[in-house]
This record gives sequence, C-alpha cells and structure tokens, in this order.
Amino acid sequence: MRMKNSFSRMAVTLFLVTGSLYSQDKYPITRLTSDSTREGFPSWSPDGKTIVYSFFNIVEGTPVHGSFKIPSNEGTPVQFTDFPTEHPQWSPDGRFIVFDADTGASIQMIEAEGGSPIRFLPDSIGIHNGGLPCWSPTGSHIAFKEGSTSSLWVYEVKTRRVAKIFHEEGMLPLPGCWSRDGNSILVALMDRTSRVSTMWSISLDGRARKQITGHHDGFYRYLALSPDGTLLVYAALEGRRLGLWIMPAEGGKSLPLAVTPQDHNECPAWSPDGKRLAFASGRTGHGDIYVMEVDVEKVKAELKSLNQ
Repeated sequence: MRMKNSFSRMAVTLFLVTGSLYSQDKYPITRLTSDSTREGFPSWSPDGKTIVYSFFNIVEGTPVHGSFKIPSNEGTPVQFTDFPTEHPQWSPDGRFIVFDADTGASIQMIEAEGGSPIRFLPDSIGIHNGGLPCWSPTGSHIAFKEGSTSSLWVYEVKTRRVAKIFHEEGMLPLPGCWSRDGNSILVALMDRTSRVSTMWSISLDGRARKQITGHHDGFYRYLALSPDGTLLVYAALEGRRLGLWIMPAEGGKSLPLAVTPQDHNECPAWSPDGKRLAFASGRTGHGDIYVMEVDVEKVKAELKSLNQ
C-alpha cells in the first residue's frame, strides 16, 4: 500500500510538471475567434475595448489577406481591411494603425476608423519579409526592421526623419516593443546562421545596448513589456512549438504562460490596464485569438521567489 501511494504521488507530480511545461495555460483564457482563417498579431486599442488582428486564408487557390476588429470582451468580428495588414499596431493616441503591407514588402499606416493606406517611409528604405513596426509609448517614433541591410531603424513622426540605429553583421534585429520611458527598443537579435535569438535593449540613439538574459537557449521573439514596465512576455521554442513565457523585465528565470503541444502560442499583446494578455494560438488546428486574464501580483510574487 505504501509503494502504491508513493507511485501515485510520483505520477501526480510528473503529471503536474509535464502539464505546467507542455500543456497548460497558467490563467483562464477566452477564445475570441473561431473560424477557419489563420488569425494572429492582436493589438489593443488604447481604451482596451477593441482588438485589431490580421487574418490569412486561401479561397479557391487564391491567398486572401486582411484584418478584423473585435470587442475585447467577446463579440462579432468586423472586417477592417481587405488587403495585407500584418503585424498591426494601434498608435497610443488611438488615431492610426501601423502595419506591414504588401505581404511584407512595405510599411504603411491607416486611420483607425478606416480609409486608404498611407505610405510614410522614403522609397529609399527597403522592407523585406516585414518590418515589424512598433510605436514608442508617446507615439513620437516608430521602430522597424529595414530589409536591405537587416538593420534596426527609427522613424520620427513629427519630422519624418529616419535613422539607422543598429546593425550587426550576420544578425537580424526583430523589434518587439519599447521601454516605458521611450528611451530604448527591445529586440530579439537573431543569428542568421543558427536562427537562435537573444533579447536586447537598444537605446533610441543606438549608442547603448544591454542583453536581457533569460533561461531559454532556444528561439526568442514576440517581446511584450507590461504597461508598468516590470514584466516581459516572450515566445520561445519548446521542442518544435513556440510557447509564451513571462519573466522579470530586467531578466531572469521565467514562468510558462501558454505552452501547448498541438501548435504555437505567439504574438502576445498586453491590454492597456495590464490585466489581460491577447495572443494567437493554433491549438485547435487553425489560428485563433485568445485573451488570458493575468494575475499580475501573483506572477510577480512567483517570479521573485523563483529568482532569489
């Protein structure tokens, strides 16, 4: 009987460990979308009421791209664009949405209420495979990846000036978000040969950079800093699937948020109040948008204990 009880306890322990690493959402989730298109890259409106996201489908052999808006507390999606609108990001003042256009060949923006796309970068700036544009906290700058030289650039909205702030041979900077003071950009720096990424903070003027160390040796990308600037969510490979993890913003050990064996969990985006996290997941067989209710104070306490 004692051996049986010990075995049962061991089985439960193994189940909990395996579940926490490979098949568990740390907090309750709500599935916002459930159709046959592949959906991803959610972005919150500044008031937290709406999420804009990209979609992709193939209809009778023809690729179909665009974006939808959906209430963040569930509701009916409303189509926003009928052209490629990848990696959309809502401006902090709520007026514009910047995105990768032309299937990753340019960066454009559109008024949040709709209209015609606006080209704003000089023609001399080459974009290839997407530029991953992201707004600074005040909306004064847009960071992006330039494709011709695989460099990190910054566009100043008021003056329309562009500047290359970072380049390293053999490396690909993937901008994820800005620091809350707007003085630096958080990027996943990918080695083009090994395809392994590390996380870095690069100053707005490009003169300083600092590595953000984590406990994964795998692939980092999709960096999302919490509104209070204390927590960083990222995607890393667990086996062959991307899972979402959370860590202290300054670096350290991480906790799993959404790690499933069926498919990727990626593209995290914090709600403006810092209480919810939108993300994309293919766990049902096709990509959908989900929202997780995050117990931020509990996460902070767990991370503090984990990193002591």
